[in-house]
Amino acid sequence: MAERTPATMEEIARHLGLPARFAAAVLEEDAVARADRRPGLIRLRIVAVESPNGAIEKRPLDIIAGRNLVVTVHDGELEALEPLQRELQSDSRLGELDAANFVDIMVDACIDGYFRELESIERNIDALDDLALRGRTPASAVLAELVRMRRRIAVLRRTLTPHREAFGPLARPDFELHEELGRPWPGLVDRLERAIEGAENARETLLGSFDIYMGRAAQHANDVMKTLTIISAVLLPAVVVAGVLGMNFQLPLFDDPNNFWLVIGAMALFASALLLVSRWRRWI
Repeated sequence: MAERTPATMEEIARHLGLPARFAAAVLEEDAVARADRRPGLIRLRIVAVESPNGAIEKRPLDIIAGRNLVVTVHDGELEALEPLQRELQSDSRLGELDAANFVDIMVDACIDGYFRELESIERNIDALDDLALRGRTPASAVLAELVRMRRRIAVLRRTLTPHREAFGPLARPDFELHEELGRPWPGLVDRLERAIEGAENARETLLGSFDIYMGRAAQHANDVMKTLTIISAVLLPAVVVAGVLGMNFQLPLFDDPNNFWLVIGAMALFASALLLVSRWRRWI
């Protein structure tokens, strides 16, 4: 394990006889997976992910492997490798593995990090569905969470996909890793594909959450319009009666002040009748 500094890489290259091209490539700071090979030696860059503050961070990990040789280079501690480090401390049999199998274990540990992120995203999506169904959370907050989750999934997908080109040669017979480093685990590429499929499924699930939110928003709008329509319908007879009685003509009805309460009672009767009919027809 080494830090990604020019001095460190120069020392490693000198002691292990590594090509200058390998040492220079390790110092590149781009977080894109790739594989490089020369006789007796390979360099594999994989990208682990962490989310200490909720936002996904890319952590490049360079692995240089030869016969009975594995060197890892990364910046700071990697959360994805912590379970492997604990296992190395407790299981002495891991020292019997060849270089290819040891590389497989480290790569698999990094892929586990993607699965943990996907599980976290799925839990957040479930919580988001509950918020959307309850309808008590402001729409801006729900939309902001949807956008944040979408960006997390997009980062995972864009980070995972280049690993296909990096892992692909490890599974090809013409790469002939087994002659120099040992035979790699054939299920590594399949595990990567499952991780990519998991990211695609998370994206589809998030789109379903957006549909739930839009359906809930449409239902809320319908409820509001329904309430306003019922209020308008209930007040309409009173408006009509008041408009008719407010016309500029004289009737004996206006001679008796007690008729005012008769008119008010008629308005209440019409409103009650409309409410009863709406209830009977199950409009409300």
